[in-house]
Amino acid sequence: MSYYFSTTFPIPIRPEEARMTLPVDLFIPVTLVLMIAGVFLSLVPILPGSLVVWGIALVAGLLDNFQRITPTAFVVMTIIMVISQLSDFWLPLFGVQSGGLSCAASIGSIIGGMVGTFVIPIPILGTLIGAILGAWLIDYLQRRNMDTAVIAGKEAARLFAIGYAVRFISSLLIFIVFIISIVTHSS
Repeated sequence: MSYYFSTTFPIPIRPEEARMTLPVDLFIPVTLVLMIAGVFLSLVPILPGSLVVWGIALVAGLLDNFQRITPTAFVVMTIIMVISQLSDFWLPLFGVQSGGLSCAASIGSIIGGMVGTFVIPIPILGTLIGAILGAWLIDYLQRRNMDTAVIAGKEAARLFAIGYAVRFISSLLIFIVFIISIVTHSS
């Protein structure tokens, strides 16, 4: 007999009771529904979508003792998640820079995106409109030039689209790696 030692007293348990097992017909559908929801949550501006999808994969792997979600697949999912979360740092290396956006206009774009998310509660549309208007307004107030303000708004829209694409595609890739691991290692 083995013991689980708590701070108050030992509780005897059998090793076979220590493992949580889920039936295959319940485990896979529930996990897939959560993963699909996580992929779509990556479209919500405030949520780190790839981190959410990766977290669901981690919990599923732990519950499954990494039998169907293999350690190799989990490492690949982790690499994708890290690349996605660090995209703000590596995208400029590939030429995705703020172009005509000043530092103040960038901050205006971020604040405008947050305000737009709540004022226009359609996740992508509200955030996009808010980001464009925020960059445009700050740039116009700063430079008093409509042409540069319009360029700042266009640049905010371009950066917004690239960022969303990276987040959504990375969440989708994590989901695809998860599916491949489940399909190839199901009993």
